[in-house]
Amino acid sequence: MNKKLGFYSAVLVGITTLIFAISMLIGNLSLAYFVCMILSWGYILLTCAFYTETIDDRKSVALGGVAFGCLYGVLINVVYFTQLTTVANKTASENVIQVLSYQSLGSLFFNFDLFGYGMMALSTFLVGVSMIAKNKNDKWLKVLLMVHGTFLISCVGMPILNIFKDSSDSSSFAGTIALLIWCIYFIPVAILSAVHFRKEMNLK
Repeated sequence: MNKKLGFYSAVLVGITTLIFAISMLIGNLSLAYFVCMILSWGYILLTCAFYTETIDDRKSVALGGVAFGCLYGVLINVVYFTQLTTVANKTASENVIQVLSYQSLGSLFFNFDLFGYGMMALSTFLVGVSMIAKNKNDKWLKVLLMVHGTFLISCVGMPILNIFKDSSDSSSFAGTIALLIWCIYFIPVAILSAVHFRKEMNLK
């Protein structure tokens, strides 16, 4: 069951990341928000599957990966569910909507979103550290997971430094490009994870 959970959650993460990239290209924000919620669910399950494979000496590190993955999931779901409900339906005052809107660069929920992905980066780093690479595929996966952890610096640092203070349309476009680059990076992580658990399933 653990191997199957890892395989199917990896497939879910890969598919949702791809759909997210497409939604960004076509400008469908509602689809982007919804699919990112599902992506976070798949990712949390994926970290749990990796945890079950970890040797005893590294279980605390892997468990840290699960914990930070859950923190990412909570933040992302709060942000995007709010976009799909309160913000989309405008069931709050204009001032409150401005604070809650992800589209307002530098707003409270925009910063929560970045912080959430920072926690995801920290989670992938810890999962990568705890992994025991058994083959070439695993070695690539381990490297990608750990390198992805470097996103923590920008995701946490940018809101603190308030670099979005003088945001413009060009910065919004740059943000879209950055998200697409992230998708291109993360899809291979999902694919390699699916291959990893598929091989483990075949060994049983």
